[in-house]
Amino acid sequence: MGTQNTSLEIIANVGIFAGRGSLPKELAAHLRNVGNEPFILGIEGEVEPWICDYQHELFVWGKLGRFFKYLKNNNIKQVVFAGGVTRPTLRFRDMDWGGVVSLSKVMAFMVGGDNSLLTGLMKLFDQHGVTVVGAHEIMPQLLTSSGLLFGRKPSKKALLNIDKAFEACKVLGALDIGQAAVAVGGRVVAVEGIEGTDGMLERIATMRVSGRLFEDGKHGVLVKTMKPDQDMRADLPTIGPQTIDGVIKAGLKGIAIEAGHSLLLEKEKTLSKAKEAGVFVYGLEPDTQGEN
Repeated sequence: MGTQNTSLEIIANVGIFAGRGSLPKELAAHLRNVGNEPFILGIEGEVEPWICDYQHELFVWGKLGRFFKYLKNNNIKQVVFAGGVTRPTLRFRDMDWGGVVSLSKVMAFMVGGDNSLLTGLMKLFDQHGVTVVGAHEIMPQLLTSSGLLFGRKPSKKALLNIDKAFEACKVLGALDIGQAAVAVGGRVVAVEGIEGTDGMLERIATMRVSGRLFEDGKHGVLVKTMKPDQDMRADLPTIGPQTIDGVIKAGLKGIAIEAGHSLLLEKEKTLSKAKEAGVFVYGLEPDTQGEN
């Protein structure tokens, strides 16, 4: 399992490999505030308008030669992966020579799930003299703490649901499938697949409308955990305002997220939404989970 490191020395010229969502924007603003103006690196069609406020460059999948040349020319020695991107479809005709040379390695990475892909990409960056750093190493304040973060203490029934969903998450993660599960009425009713957490919560909302979920949701929970043996530098489980919206629509009572291995984004907005909806947010201690 990747180890938590919040004492990393962040050097100048940090590149943010930015996808969708609020994480890359939060990281960019933080780096600017501490006087370390970041470079935003994006994939065409996968970035959001805010990147225009920063020095940025857009790339297409397969142009690895151009990508690593850009990093070298701008003396970018550290890169952080942040935000969601669509898994690439590689086409030989779109590749430059750098992409062709690395094709066999990249194809091997893509055989597995997201953890396999990201681990492989980090190795590729390392081979080009670029260190991948974690979002939590740049902003350790994003890491969730343990215990009740907001709302009322989970009921005994909610704690039972947390245990069930936590166990499912770890099995799911060991297979490199997903990081989240929902438990209602003492049983797991949904696990995260390729659609992501938001898509899973939409399924729960649909099931509730159709009458397939009979439990009223007073104790239903969403649980998110890091995958076993996951490198903490990429794809840590996160929650934010959109997660709260999804939980509300799904008729759930709370969220439990793995303490020290998960990120809480847009904290004030997220907790404000949770307060308004009466949703609890709870930080799980993985070593003690299952003792309820």
